[in-house]
Amino acid sequence: MNDIITQIGPLLYPLLGLSLMGAILIVDRFIFFIRLPALHKSESYMALTTELEANKHLNKTVRDELMSFRLLDLQATLTHGLHFLRLIAILSPMVGLLGTVLGMIKAFKDIAGQTGPVVPAMIADGLWSAMLTTAYGLSIALPCLFAAFLYTRMAEKRLGLFQKHLNAQSLKIEGAQLND
Repeated sequence: MNDIITQIGPLLYPLLGLSLMGAILIVDRFIFFIRLPALHKSESYMALTTELEANKHLNKTVRDELMSFRLLDLQATLTHGLHFLRLIAILSPMVGLLGTVLGMIKAFKDIAGQTGPVVPAMIADGLWSAMLTTAYGLSIALPCLFAAFLYTRMAEKRLGLFQKHLNAQSLKIEGAQLND
């Protein structure tokens, strides 16, 4: 294990930083989504329905704009950190690839500096070392990308439910008969 850490080189630290930030965001969002109450028990939903009722004297267009405005705040809360998680998923392989390129340069420099015959083991050792950073970068990116997709989907679903129920309530204020 120590040999692998040594072989990765100086880009190990940025990769570890990206890995740590990604893990923190994944766990933070996991806890956030697990703790979300059912829609009808949600304080946000209760506040929005109360506000909708308090503004029932306004025409539907104004009420809908008000709800859209409030839903933007909810969207920001639900998607907090997801852009950064996607950024980590993009940057990690790039940092890994940079490490691979730097490792290849070093490997070829070492080979060029040989006065005797070049044996395949020298080339293989240099390539192996160079490829480690790309593998590490990809191993960071994949869970971050998956989590960002999953949490974005969960946020979209939650926002869709809010929108549907608030629209139904707004229509009922207008006198519409809805089959629930």
